[in-house]
Amino acid sequence: MGYNLGVDLGTTFVAAAIARDGRPEMCTLGSQTVVSPAVVHFTEESRLAFGDAAERRALSQPDRVERAFKRRLGDPTPVVLGGVPHAVTAIMAAQLRDVLDTVSRVEGEPPERVALTYPATWGPYRRELFEEVPRLAGLNDHVTLTEPEAAAAFYGASRLLNEGDTLAVYDLGGGTFDATLLRKRGGAVEVVGNPDGMERLGGIDFDEAILQWIDYRNGGALSDLDLSHPGAAAAMARLRQECVHAKEALSADIETSIPVLLPHRQFLARLTRAEFEGLIRASVESTIGTLIRAVHTARLEVGQLSGVLLVGGSSRIPLIERMVATETGRPTVTDAHPKYAVALGAAVVAGLRPASAMAPPPVVAASEPEPEPEPTTVHPPIVLPPRRRRRIAAVLAIVATVLLLAGTAVHLAVRHNGGPTNAGAPLPGPSTTAVAATASANAAVTSAVAVPSIGRPITLTHTPDYVGAAPDGRRLYIASGEQTVSVLDVATGTVTSQIPTPGPARFVSFSPDGRYAYVSLWDQRGGQVHAVSVVDTDDNTIKKTIPVRTRPYLAAVTPDGNWLYVPNHDGHTVTVIDNRRLVPVAEITVPPEPHYVSFSVDGTRAYVADHESNTISVVDTATRRVLTNIGVGNSPHAVEQNPRRPLLMNVNWDDDTVCVIDTTDHTVRRTIKVGAQPLGLRWSADGRYAYVVNSRSDNVSVIRADTLQVTATLPTGAAPTSIAVLPDGSRGYVSNSKAKTLTVLNLTR
Repeated sequence: MGYNLGVDLGTTFVAAAIARDGRPEMCTLGSQTVVSPAVVHFTEESRLAFGDAAERRALSQPDRVERAFKRRLGDPTPVVLGGVPHAVTAIMAAQLRDVLDTVSRVEGEPPERVALTYPATWGPYRRELFEEVPRLAGLNDHVTLTEPEAAAAFYGASRLLNEGDTLAVYDLGGGTFDATLLRKRGGAVEVVGNPDGMERLGGIDFDEAILQWIDYRNGGALSDLDLSHPGAAAAMARLRQECVHAKEALSADIETSIPVLLPHRQFLARLTRAEFEGLIRASVESTIGTLIRAVHTARLEVGQLSGVLLVGGSSRIPLIERMVATETGRPTVTDAHPKYAVALGAAVVAGLRPASAMAPPPVVAASEPEPEPEPTTVHPPIVLPPRRRRRIAAVLAIVATVLLLAGTAVHLAVRHNGGPTNAGAPLPGPSTTAVAATASANAAVTSAVAVPSIGRPITLTHTPDYVGAAPDGRRLYIASGEQTVSVLDVATGTVTSQIPTPGPARFVSFSPDGRYAYVSLWDQRGGQVHAVSVVDTDDNTIKKTIPVRTRPYLAAVTPDGNWLYVPNHDGHTVTVIDNRRLVPVAEITVPPEPHYVSFSVDGTRAYVADHESNTISVVDTATRRVLTNIGVGNSPHAVEQNPRRPLLMNVNWDDDTVCVIDTTDHTVRRTIKVGAQPLGLRWSADGRYAYVVNSRSDNVSVIRADTLQVTATLPTGAAPTSIAVLPDGSRGYVSNSKAKTLTVLNLTR
């Protein structure tokens, strides 16, 4: 008798179920459990092994093993196993083939139809890549559907949904979170509104939180580990497994002990359930915010839900059920094995749908979701200096040669991540291509997480008063009042150049194409130096120093690259400099003590933080007139436009708050309490989070853009002053003036 097969290729495990006559049951894939670990091992015989076989070799051959490779789908960089590169699609195809062979061997025949599931948050690019997986696995007759749709197929026919009921699916797995609304109508279950989610949040992030906690509580024992030492990599692999076991144990017990067996140090780390819940609480809060947003896309209120269905292995954590029930006020529905629901539902669907190409789930009563960033290989031309063109061409040639020798097909393009995405109509002028190139390049940014992890700090010889990331993402420029700008190589974490300046360097900004850096110089009140030095970033020499009226704070360049706006702290003006001729051409009068300048995404508005006047000035860049002044908190210092949303944020130094301004009507949407004396801020590259530097609290507040709530508070060095975010969104760097260090934040996972 034939059967249909449902396969859930998850981030941390693989599950499969068969269905005969619509009745599904799980298949046994693992040696000890129904599911199989999503782990791949490249054997010495050049074969890919999966599941328990790969898990057993993780400790002895960590360089040949990879976990959570599903998260890498869409990343052009191959997975390297034992020195050999592998495409993620090829690994997932081999994984699927392994499942098909295992099930066919047990059942005595191959399945009639196969259904595969994928996260609801995936956009067209990842879905298209995922469609290659069954093709490479030799599977022709198959269907694909989202994980929440599969869960709905399993639960929908049960007593959980009555006709007309709407159920929210809270799906927290090993690597992703999905929130979807389902409604039963006419005996069928349909998706309502826009599925939402978080592409990089799941059980493995909770494992990582435990690992970071162990490191922090034990004086950086893990950060100081030399992974080149024999046995160190194996010790870390073993410890990661122990963190997984500890997380699972705390779902049933109130405390656990984690053995830490490092090459030169062994100890037990005692972790209580309360401590673990403290580590993940902010992340869980962010999932609930995402769930509520999904409800609102369907034009519903949470109170209209019949319940919340908890799906995915991570939803078994007791804190999650408590928080979901408390925050939504709705009953939660769980299964004895919530991580099996997707595979079971996929098996049911396999026998119901005709084979077809992948399509997004049906959507009703919803607005368009934010498009998923997708890589682009064709870029508008960018005019670069001859030396830079030759240098980049040489580097790309070397990279291409290496990748081609490794058997990897590549597309190479010069990228300059200088400005915001989603720009409106290009501004006229010779630099229009720079705006288009910038928007295209920024499509490759990675997704930020609610709780960044902290890397090893970078020690500097000069006091870091301000840090800025160059648009190429390879260098940091660090201004110091000691009359120098340090240039730090991001790849190595070392200073490669020191640029002497004709006065104390206070701030650094960049042209959108990265060709120039603008260094604000001033000595103390009443001094003789008030100028902006223009640095050629090709050879890090000062091209010209332009005197301005008074102490210049953080300048900014219009998105088209034509004009530099310099706020004059004591002159109550903003100097406008022609970037082509490098000469001042206009003065804009603003309220007293302008500090920072930020531009709208389309460049039609400039926003100036007026420190003494407690306002944000809105300037029309076409007429150079102040349109309005927005009242904010006491002593606004920094201001920045969100790259993807109509939100402007400023810090209020004397209020210990930030204000979030809606730029569609210039009203303050919310005032948020942060740490003491916030001095700087940056948005994540994808616009999901803001990072606020609190100078007297020695920490950074992380604020979510959609809920406008603080999701995490991260420690820094002494007296943090500013933060830079790399254009791809992967890391942030906080300048700590008293500690003379940079705190490194890993903003994505």
